[in-house]
Amino acid sequence: MPESQSLNSDSVEFIRVHGELCEEVYDFLLEENRMYRKLGKPLSGALIQKKQSLLSALTQSLDRLRGIGKAGGVAKSSILKKVVAKTQRILLRTMLLDKENEQLFLKHALSSSSGPFQIIPKPTAKQIKRKYLAQD
Repeated sequence: MPESQSLNSDSVEFIRVHGELCEEVYDFLLEENRMYRKLGKPLSGALIQKKQSLLSALTQSLDRLRGIGKAGGVAKSSILKKVVAKTQRILLRTMLLDKENEQLFLKHALSSSSGPFQIIPKPTAKQIKRKYLAQD
């Protein structure tokens, strides 16, 4: 087997495994989303550790993926293109879900009266004018 074909099949396999990791991250974020919607509270300590572990694994996988791309020895094949396209779709869904989770987290954190945050209403023009006149 020529070296370039071996590199290509290794790359396809790695990208497939990377895609599985992305699916695992997506599934975790989906569970996090369900928790925010049903319970309205953030993750517990064990789930935070799992999320950090997944993030670490994803970072390492992305670094390795960048290394494969920089090596330049990867031939573009139809299989590789399909695997990459599938992985990109999973990542896009994951990023959108993570953004939604972030918004849910902020919504619950800011609306909680027992939480450490307090919502301060935006001052009106009249209030600002009074404040400036009081300083004169």
